[in-house]
Amino acid sequence: MFILGLLLLLLLAWIWQRWHFGYWQRLGVPQTPATPFVGNVWRLLRGCCCFGDQFRELYESAAAKGEAYVGIHVLHNHALLLREPALIKRILVEDFAQFSSRFETTDAIGDTMGSQNLFFSKYEMWRETHKIFAPFFAAGKVRNMFGLLQQIGQQLEQHMARQLAASGSLATAFELEVKQLSALFSTDIIASLAFGLDANCLQQPDAEFRRMCIEVNEPRPKRLLHLFTMFFFPRCSRQLRTHLYSEEYERFMRKSMNWVMEQRAASGEQRHDLIDIFLQLQRNQPPESVVHRRDFYVAQAAFLLLAGFDTSSSTITFALYELARQPAIQQRLRQELAAALLGCVSGHLDYETLSGLPYLRQVVDEVLRLYPPTAFLDRCCNAKAGYDLSAWGRGKPLRLPPGTPVYISVLGLHRDEQYWPQPLKFDPERFAPEQRAQHQPMTYLPFGAGPRGCLGTMLGLLEIKVGLFYILKNYRVESCPRTLPEMKFDAKSFVLTAAGGTYLRFIHEPL
Repeated sequence: MFILGLLLLLLLAWIWQRWHFGYWQRLGVPQTPATPFVGNVWRLLRGCCCFGDQFRELYESAAAKGEAYVGIHVLHNHALLLREPALIKRILVEDFAQFSSRFETTDAIGDTMGSQNLFFSKYEMWRETHKIFAPFFAAGKVRNMFGLLQQIGQQLEQHMARQLAASGSLATAFELEVKQLSALFSTDIIASLAFGLDANCLQQPDAEFRRMCIEVNEPRPKRLLHLFTMFFFPRCSRQLRTHLYSEEYERFMRKSMNWVMEQRAASGEQRHDLIDIFLQLQRNQPPESVVHRRDFYVAQAAFLLLAGFDTSSSTITFALYELARQPAIQQRLRQELAAALLGCVSGHLDYETLSGLPYLRQVVDEVLRLYPPTAFLDRCCNAKAGYDLSAWGRGKPLRLPPGTPVYISVLGLHRDEQYWPQPLKFDPERFAPEQRAQHQPMTYLPFGAGPRGCLGTMLGLLEIKVGLFYILKNYRVESCPRTLPEMKFDAKSFVLTAAGGTYLRFIHEPL
């Protein structure tokens, strides 16, 4: 009887699996073959690849070729992966009101730090927060922050000089793990901009801010369970009381933010950073505004630290890695920097000069194409009547049910030879003015698109340019014996980051 019961249970499970994972097929939608119980994310769950690689593989699957969209299963969730740029534009921009929230979520009541930032907040909260902060990330405000970035850039320059001195009095070169170097620089910048504090990570690599950035990404069982629930079972987030951050990270962020805001309010100091903005909002916004909710300010700053240091540091790492492998491109970029420096008495480029360097922009844009920090995007259909996709399919009517997640593989789009010939080749000429004008819209999305695109794009680009400038003005980079012949991505990271160490050789050749 036990054996018969077990066989019956297995039979019922098999029948249910066939029925559940045949969902898109019954609707006449092309779908990728699913693995029982886990759908199309088996490699991701096993730790064999990161989110970006998993969705890129689905984008490139045989079932998806030539289709505007393909049905996939993210564990038990029926989802669509969008491939057609015109459809992507409809979802992200033109019909934004029907896809205004992301699929993943955390506990909106218990997790006040995780649920109030611009990335995770649902539409109503996001709309008010975005309206408040958008003006503060405009060009004029970012320009005012340039002085703070320049100070950290000079500290990066001094840090590199110490590394050279430590190699010996006659040394003209040294090897360095670039990912760590970029992370120290980015953490110092975010700590300065978001918290008004000198984290001093470049002087003290084990400083508390840097330790918190490492701690928040530690794959501890409780944190993994919370993240797993938020991304795959978001409807259970309230029941499981999920938290985006660890308890230690939350305590540290609250303590730091409360202390800084109290000190700044008492002193009246102006630093042109986010603390100035927070205090201005605190004084000017009406009592019913979201800015007066518990943890509102610390939620924005904590997420900026979590997301900002990783994306910018990874982009700088990828840029130096590619420049080391492409000496001609590096030489042309350094020549542009040298020419710009000739007009600067202080030896430091001003905001307008650095922002206006055309080849530096081409290099950064190409790095973001080949290695987009946000390698996939997601939205959730929130239209009560669903969303009509009949015009984009094979002629069979299709209405996307409310609550259905849709995904966009940014990495897949950026490496699609239909839009980018020889997509794996690092070639900044793709972004020369005459080539840029020929790009098909919505095939280049390093910072997303539409109203929920990254609000800090200008600031992020400026941070990357400042980091590259202060390294390349004094050093030429090249590969060394420990340099990986091929870049691999960290399977445990949500954003696209290099796996293991990225070692390069730095040769002291001041411009």
